Amino acid sequence: MASFSRLSSPAADKISDLPDSILCHILSFLPSKQAATTSILSKRWKQVWLSIFTLHFDDKIFKDFNSFRKFVYLTMFSLRDKKVSIHSLTFRCSRFSRFNQKEFDRIIKFVMQRGIENLDFDMFHRQRVIKLPPRILNLKTLQVLKLANIKMGDFDQVDFPLIKTLHLHRIYFISPEYIVKFLLGCPMVEDLYTESLVLNKSPVPMEDLNALPNLVKARVCDRNTPMALLGKAKILHIDEFLVG
Repeated sequence: MASFSRLSSPAADKISDLPDSILCHILSFLPSKQAATTSILSKRWKQVWLSIFTLHFDDKIFKDFNSFRKFVYLTMFSLRDKKVSIHSLTFRCSRFSRFNQKEFDRIIKFVMQRGIENLDFDMFHRQRVIKLPPRILNLKTLQVLKLANIKMGDFDQVDFPLIKTLHLHRIYFISPEYIVKFLLGCPMVEDLYTESLVLNKSPVPMEDLNALPNLVKARVCDRNTPMALLGKAKILHIDEFLVG
C-alpha cells in the first residue's frame, strides 16, 4: 500500500509541460472569455491564449454590454499580435447589443484579413438587423459560413469556392433571385440550411437554375428557396411552413 506521504504529494503540472501548439488547440474549444482566464496561471499562459486561431464571443456570459465590447476590442485589436491568423470566429449578440453597423464592418474586415475559414455570425436575438458587408461575398478562404438575422443588400456576384457548410437562418434577401445568386456562388456546399425572408417575392425563371452538384444534406425552412437548386441531395428535409 502506498504511504500517506506519496498519496498526498502534489501532482506534476503536466498540462503546462505541453507544447504551445497543443495548449492553443485545447483553448480553442473554450469561449474566449474563459480562455483569457488562463492568463493568470503564469507569464507563459498570458501569450498562449492570445495565439489561438479560434475566437468565440458571446455577450450572454458578460455582466453588461460595455464589458463585452471592451473585451472584444482588447482581444481583437489591441492584445493579439496582428500577424496571428484567425481561422474561426463565432460572434453572438443578444437583443441588448449596441454594436453599430460600422463596428460590425470593422470586425468582419479584421478577420477577413487573417485567413478566416469558419465564420458564425449569430445576430438572431438582436433587435436591429444588420447588413452583411458586401466585401465578404468574395472571401475565398471560407469553408463554413453560418449567418443569423442578417440583411443582404444588392450584390452582383458571390464567390465562395470552398464553402461546404452553409447555414442561413432568417436572412433577408431583396428577392428570390438573390437567394439563387447567393447559393450558386457556393458550388462546393454539402450541408445546407436555409430560412430566408424576401422583400420582393418576384418569380425566378426556372430555366436559369442549376443544381448544387455536391449537396448531400439540406434543410429548407421556407418556400423562397427554389427546389431546383437542391439537385439530388441524399438527405433532404423540407419543413413545410412559411416563414414571416
